[in-house]
Amino acid sequence: MITEPGKEIAWGELHVGSRNAFAAAGFREVTRPTERRVVMRLDFQ
Repeated sequence: MITEPGKEIAWGELHVGSRNAFAAAGFREVTRPTERRVVMRLDFQ
């Protein structure tokens, strides 16, 4: 999920994790199926 500072998020929406947390772990964005949902991928080398 894409989160915005100061914007409230329903409790159940973050069970998939926030985009920033995945990006900080090295994942990259590959697609956006909806405005707020993001598909992230971690490529192994």
